[in-house]
Amino acid sequence: MQTFTPSSLQSFIRPLREFIFPPVCFSCGAHRFDISSKVCESCWASIRYVKISDDLYLETKGKLESSGTISGLVSLCYFDPDGVVQTLVHELKYNGMTSVGVELGKKVGGLLLPLVEQFHPDGLVPVPLHRTKLRERGYNQSEYVCKGISESTGIPVYTRVLQRVRYTPSQTALDIEQRKLNVSDAFDIGHSLRFDLTGKTMVMVDDVITTGATIVECAKVLRNRGVERVIACSVGLAP
Repeated sequence: MQTFTPSSLQSFIRPLREFIFPPVCFSCGAHRFDISSKVCESCWASIRYVKISDDLYLETKGKLESSGTISGLVSLCYFDPDGVVQTLVHELKYNGMTSVGVELGKKVGGLLLPLVEQFHPDGLVPVPLHRTKLRERGYNQSEYVCKGISESTGIPVYTRVLQRVRYTPSQTALDIEQRKLNVSDAFDIGHSLRFDLTGKTMVMVDDVITTGATIVECAKVLRNRGVERVIACSVGLAP
């Protein structure tokens, strides 16, 4: 069975400050009294958590579901500019702080539990990186979010279901239509997939969802392979 495995040997090399620095918050630098967390209580409390009645959540969920490929959305918090979540995602993606991804994933997993009881998802699928980006970074940050979700829910992680077959520039500066074009046909079923996806319910996991173009494109590939239901899932939700 294909389950979570670090993407490269580099993913085993933890940044030194995870071990030799005092227990300080990865966001604000304040002392952490809870050494089991990488973030202080004050920073956790400052985060704007997503509510299912929020306008942005409802708007994003509506757009995703109107694609005909997504059957639900779970997001933990808002990706505010210069906010705590932006800092944590940056630490995860660019500074090798993979433990932050696991911790965030555990919190996302708590939100997923009602859907687990309702739909009994068969697996978690991280949005894949292109092999060039994977070599540069050394790991896929979404895999670590998935690892945390799995620890909270028991849903297995499948890292080889999808592959990114076309290198795409960053979506950051692109508008909605440009984002859709940028990721069009960028994904395919993984070459080493060895099990049948027909009738499965899969949870597509990304670090941040903005327009949802990437996750919709991934879901199209899964649905074309027979997956019955795809639930979109992220740590952050951005306008």
